[in-house]
Amino acid sequence: AASRSIVRSAGPRMMSRASAIQARRSPPVRGFAIREGVQDDIDQLKRQIQEQAEKDATPQVRDPLPPQTKAEIFRACFLVSGLIGSTGVALRKYAGAKLKVSGADAETIRAFTSLEIPDLLHIEPKDVAVMVGVGLAVTALRQLTLKVWEDYQWATDRSNEQVLRPLSMLDLAWVALLPGISEELLFRGALIPAVFPDWRGALIGALTFGVLHNSGGRNLASASFATVAGAAYGASFLATQSLLVPMGAHSLSNFLSAFLWLQSHPEPTLYKPKERKSDVEDDSESSSSSAKEEKPKPVSLKKKIKSQSNKPSSGGFGSS
Repeated sequence: AASRSIVRSAGPRMMSRASAIQARRSPPVRGFAIREGVQDDIDQLKRQIQEQAEKDATPQVRDPLPPQTKAEIFRACFLVSGLIGSTGVALRKYAGAKLKVSGADAETIRAFTSLEIPDLLHIEPKDVAVMVGVGLAVTALRQLTLKVWEDYQWATDRSNEQVLRPLSMLDLAWVALLPGISEELLFRGALIPAVFPDWRGALIGALTFGVLHNSGGRNLASASFATVAGAAYGASFLATQSLLVPMGAHSLSNFLSAFLWLQSHPEPTLYKPKERKSDVEDDSESSSSSAKEEKPKPVSLKKKIKSQSNKPSSGGFGSS
C-alpha cells in the first residue's frame, strides 16, 4: 500500500517532467527546420555559381550580326572593293592633274599618281622589309589592343563571327587581299596626293580611313584603331613612295589577324544580348518579390544569391 501511494504521488511529477523535456525538445526541432531552409538556399547558390562559371568559360558575343553565307560575303567583298578601287582610280587621276598644275616635277607625279601597272607594282628590295615590318607591327598592335580594350574586343568578335566563320584558309587570302589593295589605292594612293603629298595628307587619309571603319557592326574603338593603322600605312607610303608597300602591309595584317582569330575561336561563340543596368535591377526586384510570396528567406542571403546570378559574364574574346 505504501508503494502504491508513492507511485501515485510520483506519477504527476513524472508526467510534468516528461512534458518539460518535450517542451525543451521543441526549439531544436524548429531550429532544425530553419537550418534546413538555409541549406536549401546554400545549395541553390552553389548551383547558380556553377552555372555562371560554365557561362563564363564559354566565349559570348552580345548583339550579334545576322549570319552570312560564303557567297554573300564574297559578293559584298567584291562589290565594296570594286567601288572603293574605282573611286581611288578616279581620285588618283585628279591628283595627277592637280600636281601638274602645282608645278611638281615629273618623278613626283609618276611616283604618287601613275596608274601604269609597272609603276603601281614598283618596289625596291629594301622596301620589302618595310612592308613586312609594318604589317607585323600593325598585327601585334591589334593583338595588344584586343587584350586591353573590351569595346574593341566586342566589335572584333561581333564582326569576325559574321564574316570569317564561313570561310576557309584559302578564302581568307582573298578577303584579306581585296580590301588591302582597294583601300590603300584610295586612302593612300589617291587621297594623299589629292590633298597634300606629305604628312598632312597621310593624317587626313588616316582619319578618313578610321571614320569609315565606324560601320558594319564596328564601333568607335574600331575606328580609333583603324586611324592608327592608317597612319602607319600612310607613313610607309611616304617613306618608300611605293603604293605596293602599304598594300602588302595591309593585306598581310588582314590575313594574319583573321588567321589568329580563327585559331583562338575554333567553335562558334554563343551570342548573349547586352544587359542594361536598369533591366538587371528590374529583374532582380521581380525575382525577389516572387520569391517572397512563395517562401520567405533571409534577406542577406537572397541578396547574395541575386548578386551572383546577375554577375556580368567576362566573355571570351579573340583576335581580329
